Amino acid sequence: MPRIGAGNVKFYKETDEKPNITKSLVIRILTYFFPYWKLMIAMFLTIITTSILGIIPSILTKGIIDSALPKGNLKLLLLYILMSFGILMLSNLISVAQSYLNSLVSKNIIRDLRGDMYKHLQNMSLKFFSDVHTGEITSLISNDIGGIESVFSNTFIQIFQGIFVFVTTAITLFYTNWKLAIISLLMLPLFLAPTKKVGKKRWKIAKQTQDKLAELTNIITETLNVSGSLLIKLFTKERERCEEFQAVNNEVTRLQIHETVVGRWFFMTIQTFVSVSPMLIYLFGGIFMIKYHDITIGGIVMFVTLIGRLYGPVTTFSNIHVDIVRSMALFERIFKYFDLKSEIIEKVDAINVNNVKGEISFENVQFSYNKKSTALLDVNFVIKAGQMAAFVGPSGAGKTTITYLVPRLYDVSEGAVLIDGINIKDMTLESLRGQIGMVTQETFLFNISIRENLLFAKPNASEKDIINACRTANIHDFIISLPDGYDTVVGDRGIKLSGGEKQRISIARTLLKDPKIVIFDEATSALDSNSETLIQQAIEPLLKSRTSLVIAHRLSTIISADVIYVVKEGSVVESGTHEELLHAGGVYKDLYDKQFKALKKHESSI
Repeated sequence: MPRIGAGNVKFYKETDEKPNITKSLVIRILTYFFPYWKLMIAMFLTIITTSILGIIPSILTKGIIDSALPKGNLKLLLLYILMSFGILMLSNLISVAQSYLNSLVSKNIIRDLRGDMYKHLQNMSLKFFSDVHTGEITSLISNDIGGIESVFSNTFIQIFQGIFVFVTTAITLFYTNWKLAIISLLMLPLFLAPTKKVGKKRWKIAKQTQDKLAELTNIITETLNVSGSLLIKLFTKERERCEEFQAVNNEVTRLQIHETVVGRWFFMTIQTFVSVSPMLIYLFGGIFMIKYHDITIGGIVMFVTLIGRLYGPVTTFSNIHVDIVRSMALFERIFKYFDLKSEIIEKVDAINVNNVKGEISFENVQFSYNKKSTALLDVNFVIKAGQMAAFVGPSGAGKTTITYLVPRLYDVSEGAVLIDGINIKDMTLESLRGQIGMVTQETFLFNISIRENLLFAKPNASEKDIINACRTANIHDFIISLPDGYDTVVGDRGIKLSGGEKQRISIARTLLKDPKIVIFDEATSALDSNSETLIQQAIEPLLKSRTSLVIAHRLSTIISADVIYVVKEGSVVESGTHEELLHAGGVYKDLYDKQFKALKKHESSI
């Protein structure tokens, strides 16, 4: 059985190869740090300070062993102990500040990334959202952007901290005894040699894990919403969907565990060698002290205490390589979304249009959703300001496509759409769409209160404006009959309301916007006669004194239209008034006769 969410569109080619870490990619990542450069400098200062302070207790230990204890100097002993304690407290306090600065920078960068991505996706065309899978977008913002947070909060900090700790420790060791320092460094190749092999294996598992997480998000997004849940319940697929989810969930867990433990045998071996290092220091340090007298007992002890600081960063670098590569892969994926261009591009010199009259012209318009087929072919018509224009025709003829071109939800492939003689491509999108109101066939309401859904059209609308719009739309009496009135939460996609109630709220919302052009997809065929009557009464004031494009599903509702366009196979094949089209005896008359006969048959069966 095919998995839900398995067929989502990918906008980039996925491979098992490591990402191409280029200079431009690194610079692009670093640009997110630039706004916080002052905080970054402060954080680097704390890193440098703690790196230096971390060495001092070992130096003081050397002083205790070589000076305070042999000389029996109690005051000096207490001084060294108090200094060690003070340095430790100061280092811990600075570490707290470092942790705060780190969190401040990393959380703000993730916020910026999420905000930029959300804004970018909001500006994408309707085509993007009709192609991409909802779960993929959710996975992008949650899993991918969330997944790179560790890069900012841990990886980069660990790199810089590791470098400073290693350098300051190495300098101290070489200053104390260069021969013993070289012996300490001889262990380093054991850390670095197998890193590439282990890193490659972990990268492969990491990529599989990310893919499975995206699949898991797709399943969650599609099944745990009102529509998906309703479908699953109606077809009694709860058990199968749970089994499907659990299978992917188990695979994610397996991969995450595998990624965690892979290479652990290698690192266990390394740790064994690390444990041997102090013994080598004691051996060679003892030889240098006994034979050459160029190191003290305190110096040997200092070497042993600092050896962990020397190897610690190298161990970190061995592990961090995979984290960097994995994060770069996520960055590549994120930036590929950022690089996607919307088909709807606003001109730099686009003009603001206000108070349009509402004349709409289609001039030789052609449109294709894809290269394989043409949705509209050579469409020409003029709707005068204030006219009601109805579009009729069989399902899939192109009626909705025509209405989507007016607010530039899609762009024409050829030809032009004009409002008041101005090409809509020359207008700003905000001012163009601000002149247009749209009541779609599938009414969408947010899972918030009725009042908030209405205010979506006009945030500064007064209570009087809201009530007047709802009275005009024949929905006010119903709303006040609800226990919470206008504060009633409508549920996901407005599921708590009937189809007719949702559509009347949508009409009220459009009335609040008060546009000069109205597009109405009259989907009343599935409603009862009472709801249909209420909606018909509601749309009369909506269409009054406005240019309106009405998609008619029942021809009886558009008899009074100023002009009717008959659309068939992507072309306008007839146009005229109701009476003119009936007398012409063409496609419109056939459609009308079929509906009239079906209605008569239905009435006679009652």
